[in-house]
Amino acid sequence: MIRTSTALIAAALLAALLPLPAASAAPAADDETAGRMMLVLDSSGSMKEKAGGGQTKIAAARQALAQVVKGLPAEQEVGLRVYGAKVFSASDKGACTDSQRVVDLDTANRDELTRAIKAYKPYGETPTGYALQQAGKDLGQDGRRTIVLVSDGESTCDPDPCAAAAELAEDGIDLRIDVVGLDVSGKAREQLKCVARSGHGTYYDADSAAELTQSLTTTRIRASRPFDLTGTPVKGAPVATDAPTLETGAYLDSFGTGDGLWYKVERTVANSTFHVGVTHRSAGTGNSGDKAYVGIYAGPDEDRCAYRTSFARGNIAYTAASSWRPSPNACNTAKTLWVNVKQVSTRRDFSAEPVEIVVYEEPPLADPSGADLPPKPATPTWSTLTPASSPQVGVVPGTSISSAPVVSDGTYALDINPGETQVVAVPLDWGQNVQAQIDGKLTAAHHESTFDAPWVQVLGPVREAVDSDEYGTDTPPGDWTSRFSSLPDDLNTYRSGSQSYTVAYRNRAEAEAHLSGSGTAGLRYVQISYGADNEVPLAYSLTLRTNGTAGEGAPTYDEVQGLTAPTADSPLVTGTGAVSDAAKPASSSKAATKPAKDDKDGLPVAPIGLGVVGVGLLVGALVVLRRSRSAS
Repeated sequence: MIRTSTALIAAALLAALLPLPAASAAPAADDETAGRMMLVLDSSGSMKEKAGGGQTKIAAARQALAQVVKGLPAEQEVGLRVYGAKVFSASDKGACTDSQRVVDLDTANRDELTRAIKAYKPYGETPTGYALQQAGKDLGQDGRRTIVLVSDGESTCDPDPCAAAAELAEDGIDLRIDVVGLDVSGKAREQLKCVARSGHGTYYDADSAAELTQSLTTTRIRASRPFDLTGTPVKGAPVATDAPTLETGAYLDSFGTGDGLWYKVERTVANSTFHVGVTHRSAGTGNSGDKAYVGIYAGPDEDRCAYRTSFARGNIAYTAASSWRPSPNACNTAKTLWVNVKQVSTRRDFSAEPVEIVVYEEPPLADPSGADLPPKPATPTWSTLTPASSPQVGVVPGTSISSAPVVSDGTYALDINPGETQVVAVPLDWGQNVQAQIDGKLTAAHHESTFDAPWVQVLGPVREAVDSDEYGTDTPPGDWTSRFSSLPDDLNTYRSGSQSYTVAYRNRAEAEAHLSGSGTAGLRYVQISYGADNEVPLAYSLTLRTNGTAGEGAPTYDEVQGLTAPTADSPLVTGTGAVSDAAKPASSSKAATKPAKDDKDGLPVAPIGLGVVGVGLLVGALVVLRRSRSAS
């Protein structure tokens, strides 16, 4: 278990609340940088017990939260709710509805938060599920909402907190529940992990007796990032003839049933190319993971131009299709194209879960025949990467493509928690490819517990897979560790990686899935996924190297008003998109629901909550915010 000191808890929490520098990630899907956050803090009697380092849990919480309140950004709307604060025994009336909102959601409540911290005391039972339900009401039904639950034990009341979290998650794609378990183990820890998983959030272990030292400067970078899936809310149609029209941008919908969702895109000019990518959460990896389909059609009843299905290597799965065809075809010239998105897994139904859809219209070539293009480049071969002796520190990966910071070549010191995903972005120009290698530091604990080796993947700007396999080579290098066999007892480093294809216009053959994303310049996303079955965090270094001559083989695009040609540092798709009002979900037009006033004569909040949140984020800091796999 990663251990976290009080200072670390505070730093982590600050990271959770501070806004992310604009240059580091794509913008959020709406106007709220951080959305609304409700801290839900356990006030049960066990909070008076000692945690690691000799401090009581409550003392660590107070100290951490006091630091956090001082650093809250002015625009952050935060509220505090406690539970188990008034009724002492489970046999007493009201024990299982013992939860109070002690600080209302606001941006001007810092003095009130400070007073609540000083008044916070451990007292009664643990009605976690009820407290979560009330926190959902506090936050309302619209906009980006986060519940941060901090607890040190198992719920002692109905409803079951895991079921309560799942019910809240059904409220919409913009609600997330993050959980920090303070010095917990066994059944209590599993229950809290289930809450995070069901609430599409992240679970973090925190032990205030720890010795982790992460600088406050670094943790502040870990802001209130966009959720894993971001974009403009849209409502796809069950039949193609009713499909809403989408423009270049990012959108959010929920998978439908049957034939799935239909959309259409309108060409700006003949011979432009539409790239459509989808992102969704997955409850498993590889062939055991959830799969989604995206297809592009020249008409509602016309032949299919292209299609792809997703393949998860972590808790998030990606795929993309392109309308481009190598010879004259309606797919290249039709004014309107239709897009179909649906779930295709048979192992579970995820029709109600969110799906991110991104659209990019690429300008046509000045010479549509492509006669002036250079030949298709050869598949790159792996060149040995030697990690730097002094890796760079302070870089905090994103939890998904939408929050990935842009980095350059070099070696970075990171670490990752079980069930988490980390992503960084790398600019890639025409004629270039990128190599990514991880060197994990194995300890005795890794050998003595379950070790599900991390996956390394390179994705294109429209969420396409752009590496041929885990290694990006036909055969893994001899100095790499096999992920399909047990760890040798004397092994102290786990090495793996991935390599993208060279960026070239001719690398977009519709029959070759992994080439389709290598046909445009733009950001490449290196994703590291660490299985939820692991029991021990992994410290590792990430080494990146860009090969090739920038701009070599770059095509000449026709200049078309409204269309932007791909460049090395372009994400191609931002966090928003245009859609007609008729295609917007009904809830997207509602004003944020403000909570009703609650009685506030109960005990205050726990710094732990915040600290814990921070803890989680801190833990995420060590390597980056890490979003729990739904399978954890």
